[in-house]
Amino acid sequence: MRRLVWLASYPKSGNTWVRLFLDAYSHPERQGLDINAADVSLHAGNRELFDRVIGLEASELTPAEIERYRPDVYRQLAIEADEPLFIKVHDRWRHNADDAPIFPPETTAATIYIVRDPRAVAPSYANHYGVSIDKAIEEMATSDYAGVVRTDRLAAQLHQPLGSWSQHVSSWLDQQDLPVLLVRYEDLHAAPEATFGAILQHAGLVVEQACLASALDQSRFDRLQAQEAAVGFKERLSQAPRFFRRGVASGWRNELTPAQIARIEAVHGQVMARLGYLA
Repeated sequence: MRRLVWLASYPKSGNTWVRLFLDAYSHPERQGLDINAADVSLHAGNRELFDRVIGLEASELTPAEIERYRPDVYRQLAIEADEPLFIKVHDRWRHNADDAPIFPPETTAATIYIVRDPRAVAPSYANHYGVSIDKAIEEMATSDYAGVVRTDRLAAQLHQPLGSWSQHVSSWLDQQDLPVLLVRYEDLHAAPEATFGAILQHAGLVVEQACLASALDQSRFDRLQAQEAAVGFKERLSQAPRFFRRGVASGWRNELTPAQIARIEAVHGQVMARLGYLA
C-alpha cells in the first residue's frame, strides 16, 4: 500500500520543475517532454480528485470535514496505484481534528521536501500570484497563512493551510511520522545529476544514467520556458505573465531592495541559517 511519493514544498520553490523531470524520466518512450501532459489532478489539494474519491462534493462540506476526509483520499489512491504515484503538496505538515496525519504514513513510499531561499521565493511568488513583492513578503511572514478561497466561482483547489515560509519548512522537517529527503532548489541548479538522482533513489526508482541524462535535458529550464512561450502552460494563473519566469538560484540579488532583504532575513533568519542560506 506504500505507493505515494509526496513532493512537498512552499509555493514557487521548484515543485513543478521536479514533477516535469520525473514525468520525463518515467516515460523514456516519449520523443520529448510535453509540459501540458503532466497530470494536474495529482495535487494533494485538487478538489475534483477529492470529490471523485470520496463521492461527496467538497463544496458541501466544512473545512474541518474536508480535513477529516483527506487522509481517506490518499489511502484510496494508494490502493488504486500499481506503481509509485508522485503527488504535489503545498500544505504544511499537520494533523486533523482527529489527530490523524493529513498525509498517512502507511500510504507513503517516500517524502521529498523541496526548499528554496525565501529571498528568491518572494519575487517568484509575487509574479505567480499577481501581487507586489512587498505583499508577497508579508504573506510569507504571516503565521498560519492560507490562500484566500475564491468567492466569484468554485475554486479548483481545496483550502490548503501554508503557514509562514518558516512554519512550512519546519512543519515538514521536524515532523516524526515520515522520513524526508531535503532537496534545495539551489542544488538542483548547481548539481542536477547528483540531486535529481538522489530524488530518484529516495523514491525507490532504479537510476538509469541514460534516462537521467535525457530527462535532465528535456526538463532544462530554457526548454520549459520556450515551450510555455510557444503553446502556453495550463498551470499558469491568469494574473501571472508567465509560469517559468527566470529559473535562476540567486536572481533575488537584483530584484529585491536592501530593505526587503532585511525584512525577509529578520523574520526567517533562524530557518534560513539552518538550511545554509545565511552562510
